[in-house]
Amino acid sequence: MIITKEKICDFEFSSRREWLVTNGIGGYAASSIINLNTRKYHGLLVASMSESGRNVVLSKLNESLVINDKPYTITTNQCTGFTEEGYKYQESFRRSLLPEFTYKINDVIVNKKIAMKYGENKVVVLYTIMPGNNDVFFRIQPLVNFRDFHSTRNCYSLDYSVRENAVNVRLNSHWDMLHMKTSDGEFEKYDRTFYKNMYYFLEDERGLEAYEDHFMPGAFVVKVPKNSEYEFEFVATVDNDKNFLSITDATSAIRAENVRYEKICKIADANTLVEKNLAISADNFVVKRGARKTIIAGYPWFGDWGRDTFIAFEGILLKTNRYKEAKEVILSFIDYINKGLIPNLIDENGGSAYNTVDASLWYIDAIYKYYKYTNDIDLIQKVFPKMNEIIESYKTGTEYGIKMDPEDCLITAGSPETQLTWMDAKVGDYIPTSRYGKAVEINALWYNALKIMEEISNDVGETFDGCISQKVRESFGKFSTDEGLLDTVDPVRNDIRPNQIFAVGLEYSPLDEEKALDVIDVVTERLYTKKGLKTLDSNNVEYISHYEGGVYNRDSAYHQGTIWPWLLHFYYNAVRKYKDSSITHVEHIEKMLLDDCIGSICEIYDAEEPRKARGAFAQAWSVAMAFIEAKNEKY
Repeated sequence: MIITKEKICDFEFSSRREWLVTNGIGGYAASSIINLNTRKYHGLLVASMSESGRNVVLSKLNESLVINDKPYTITTNQCTGFTEEGYKYQESFRRSLLPEFTYKINDVIVNKKIAMKYGENKVVVLYTIMPGNNDVFFRIQPLVNFRDFHSTRNCYSLDYSVRENAVNVRLNSHWDMLHMKTSDGEFEKYDRTFYKNMYYFLEDERGLEAYEDHFMPGAFVVKVPKNSEYEFEFVATVDNDKNFLSITDATSAIRAENVRYEKICKIADANTLVEKNLAISADNFVVKRGARKTIIAGYPWFGDWGRDTFIAFEGILLKTNRYKEAKEVILSFIDYINKGLIPNLIDENGGSAYNTVDASLWYIDAIYKYYKYTNDIDLIQKVFPKMNEIIESYKTGTEYGIKMDPEDCLITAGSPETQLTWMDAKVGDYIPTSRYGKAVEINALWYNALKIMEEISNDVGETFDGCISQKVRESFGKFSTDEGLLDTVDPVRNDIRPNQIFAVGLEYSPLDEEKALDVIDVVTERLYTKKGLKTLDSNNVEYISHYEGGVYNRDSAYHQGTIWPWLLHFYYNAVRKYKDSSITHVEHIEKMLLDDCIGSICEIYDAEEPRKARGAFAQAWSVAMAFIEAKNEKY
């Protein structure tokens, strides 16, 4: 994927397109495609540190050249009343496997590639400079900080030491060290110097703190040989070793990542450009947390969410043929099951919260899909008791008022003070999308889980009562209306929402064909867009057309019209089952790969045109949907 100079010079476009590389342990590097940091979450090295979670350690590198004694900057920054406009020299942004940037000043060309070393908090940058017959000095200034990535911080002066072209910066009292080194040149020390008032306009738009200061220990400077193709490496890493880095390994690290990505694409049988981008994007979400594998819900700010993990599970791990890791993820959550509940959130330090009614039902669905892909009966026998524990807990009752109503065998959950479904926004004590009671998709998932248990119990030689699923199917008529299905019963909410599509799009449906077709028609006419499904019908008085403003406004709009791409998978499942088995979505997916993070799919879109990309710039379940749909394309 290539973004050309015309688009690069369109600041509104290029400042709102991003890139991402990750390291497989939760750390990442990210910025806009012009390397203007527009978020507090952007950084060249955002390290995943065991004690303190994810931290911005190296914000970016300010890059400049002196060509025949005349200074030029290829850096783009925004500050109070001032913008550095290095992007005007940028010729292109390219994303094949890794992000690549090309700049041209007169006849001097600078090419830059960025990668992270897999399994380490290490970022590498490889510059290739073609100076022609010019006298060229190249300078990079590291902007250092050390803070939780959810916050901003005016960094104070940090202790550091220098040995030729290697620098160690002490980040805290625990002797965590930022090590930086270049392959050539020298380091010029600065005296208590700071980059002041860096401005993050996307944070400002979100109503959050948008300014901070970074520490500048100095600059790496190198004289570029004339009439050559000169390669210059920069490496930065974090650990608690006090020694200086002895080597730079940018070239070998980039080569290793390219090989790893090519292997991922091969394993995933990703043949088209769309499939390859999505297979690589899917890999970003697969991380190791201590001894266990999991799926990060989204970048930049989401962590390890149970619901998101198992909704994304098929597209991220099964459709990409990563069965070993899929098995690890299933097994890793066993120890977290508490009173039949899978945690909603496992935080950076391993703590967990269980305020979710659907995560456990998605867990059963994910196990079933794993079984269908692999025929791994040994795993099913191992986890079947836990699956049964979930069912029994829902039948007899568990936390948050989650229980089966013995009269109709439907699941009820929550109270006016709780938000337990995927539509879970809460602002203080205000819940914009209240859905306590018997929610339609929860009971579709419940029916699906019961039928799964009936099917696989035979395979593992166990017994399972099939009478409950029959009663749920009969009781599901309570949701039926002249226009699709109610969103909840007990209490009744007749808002037209996409949650009803799960009653058709899951493996097992409690609906007859006539009602299934009615649901598909209602969702198509009232909620479907090429970007995803709207979360509320536009005729509803509570419909909000755009997801923007401060925290209150955004959370109020989150599920009140805002479009979610991941829902399309279940919509297309439903359409393929009952209306058009050949329908595909690949053409629209290809366009969505350019909407925010290049090569990935964002979390949400505005409900109305121009339907800007919003929320997290790369979301696991959005990418999962896209990869499944890409592989469903008929070639």
